[in-house]
Amino acid sequence: MFTSKALSVLVAASVFSMASAQITTSASSSIVLIPTPTSQRPASAITSIGCFKTSVPLEDHGPWRFQSEGNCQQICLQLGKNVMGLSEGTNCWCGDQIPPKSAKVANSSCETTCSGIDTDFCGGADHYWVDLTGFTRNKVEFYEPDSSSASSRVAKQTSEAVETAVVTETPDPKSDKSSGPNKVGIAVGVVVGVLALAAIIGGVLLFLRHKRRREVEEEYRRQAAVNSFVSGGKLHTSNSSMTDSRLDPEFMNRRQSNGSIADNEDYSRRILKVTNV
Repeated sequence: MFTSKALSVLVAASVFSMASAQITTSASSSIVLIPTPTSQRPASAITSIGCFKTSVPLEDHGPWRFQSEGNCQQICLQLGKNVMGLSEGTNCWCGDQIPPKSAKVANSSCETTCSGIDTDFCGGADHYWVDLTGFTRNKVEFYEPDSSSASSRVAKQTSEAVETAVVTETPDPKSDKSSGPNKVGIAVGVVVGVLALAAIIGGVLLFLRHKRRREVEEEYRRQAAVNSFVSGGKLHTSNSSMTDSRLDPEFMNRRQSNGSIADNEDYSRRILKVTNV
């Protein structure tokens, strides 16, 4: 019996030491990890506030694989906090004030079931289900950002906008002149473009004229070659009568009836000619 009692004491001590060791602070994320309470405290009934889209000013105490409303309530009571929050189905949040009223959303946004009890809801993705722990019977206030700092930021932004508008309404004339189009450059560009176009047109006309001249010369050479071939290919004989009589001056002085009627003959009398049949 003594051995069983000693074993029970050792197990309880080890569980307590493990839970105490898990209460650590992470400097990089500023999260005080308290997955489970180290002691049980008397608790009142939990009062539900609703679902919020921000956790400010609550502090995250990390996830727990068997998370539930009762577990988170004990953690916040251990820390002496009036408000608790649940998110992602695993994380427990604690604080002294309720998140701002302006951050409250529909309860349907916090329908992620708790990892420890499937019948309870423990917030949602980037949404937080907020309850009152029952640590105090006094009224718990909603957290509101500093109105004075907010108004100063709004006034500063307004003054900056007014200064920007005044600067934009008074442009520098020099900058307008420098940024305007250069009329001289545009005129020079137009003249150069017209001259270039005229040069191109003149070149095209000269090319066409030269091409036409070459075609005429080629046609002349071809015709001359044909004529030369026709003239040089004919055969002339001594009996040929192809000689042009107009080139013979002696022939030009003769009568066209040369050899047909003799001038020294008397053709007034009839001459009887006998032919053999």
